[in-house]
Amino acid sequence: MNNPFYLQQLPVDAPFCDRERELRELTAFGEARASVVLFAPRRFGKTSLVRRVQNDLAGRGAVTLFCDFFGVASVDDVAARLARAVFARVHGRERLWKRALDVVRTFRPVLRPDPTGGVALSVEPLGAGRAGLSLLEETLESLAAFVAGTEELVHVALDEFQEIVTLREALAVEAALRARLAATPAGWVFVGSRRRVLLGIFNERQRPFFQSAINYPLAPLPREALAAFVAERCAAAGRPCAEATAARLAELTGGHPYYAQKLGFFAWELAGEGGADSATSGATSDAASGIAPAHVDAALERLLQAERPVFEATVQSLAPQQRLLLRAVAAEPAERLLAAAYLARHGLGSIGGVQHAAKALEQADLIEREEAAGGKPAPAGPWRLTDPMLARWLQARGQEQLPAV
Repeated sequence: MNNPFYLQQLPVDAPFCDRERELRELTAFGEARASVVLFAPRRFGKTSLVRRVQNDLAGRGAVTLFCDFFGVASVDDVAARLARAVFARVHGRERLWKRALDVVRTFRPVLRPDPTGGVALSVEPLGAGRAGLSLLEETLESLAAFVAGTEELVHVALDEFQEIVTLREALAVEAALRARLAATPAGWVFVGSRRRVLLGIFNERQRPFFQSAINYPLAPLPREALAAFVAERCAAAGRPCAEATAARLAELTGGHPYYAQKLGFFAWELAGEGGADSATSGATSDAASGIAPAHVDAALERLLQAERPVFEATVQSLAPQQRLLLRAVAAEPAERLLAAAYLARHGLGSIGGVQHAAKALEQADLIEREEAAGGKPAPAGPWRLTDPMLARWLQARGQEQLPAV
């Protein structure tokens, strides 16, 4: 029996949990050539969702371009990635390939054999002397010309778009992108996981992209829908999972898509390893025939261990005051981080230090407030960690497990 859960990005034809409304709305926005800002925490399924939207649009005849800005290093790099996105999506489509070669005057595609037997595509600058903003502006003009001369709908996804703010020329890059994109008749979706940074680009009055796109938050998966999805996937793959067990998995992950897949993956593997001994002493002897609650509990420990390097790197990157506050919020989500009793209980020190740390943690998308309808912070909503598993890992590090007596 093959494990029905994925540890990597979901293929566009893989079973998808819920998101029917989001798929429908984002597809409609794309067809209307609207601009959308899609934001959610890291590993929340944003990229998988956008690729499905683009797959649906492509099935209706659209030309879809996908460009990932993660780790972008320079203005030249931004331009090169945009050009590569054009060539990558039209490769194998002779008419569009020729058009791209005609209109993209800043880069040329380079095709090389891939070790897997396929073809790897990169781009090289055309000519000398072009660099920086002039190169980007000319590349954007080429993209606009490609879109204008294409009969089909063009839909462009810019993943991890907020990474452009790390560039020294960030505001100039924003201005160049905004000026050209506004005149390019395509559907746009700007995707990002550093939500405060991304939303700042589009919602701060002095920024070039101010109020130029629809803000579209991606919420956690509904617990009931996630539990039903887990139970259905397990049953379809030949290893049943009781409704209560699936509900526990959904609850433990807080509706987080990546963690739901990973916890399901480990629980499935543990159930197939031999029953009680593969999970905990509380599992029944015939647990290997299905996924039992003990398998989910053991899978949670395995998941936290697997994520430990990521969590350690996250904590180590923080200043001491930020670490203290992160641990405090993990141990005790609170409505008022500056309350005297809370500061004393967690040894957080001065109000000013906590204010500074809280701002930094929120900007890094490590803590957030519960939101009310309309996306506004709820007046009494507690501060909590954005990542539910990081919270569990920090909680475990703050206590010792004692043997039963």
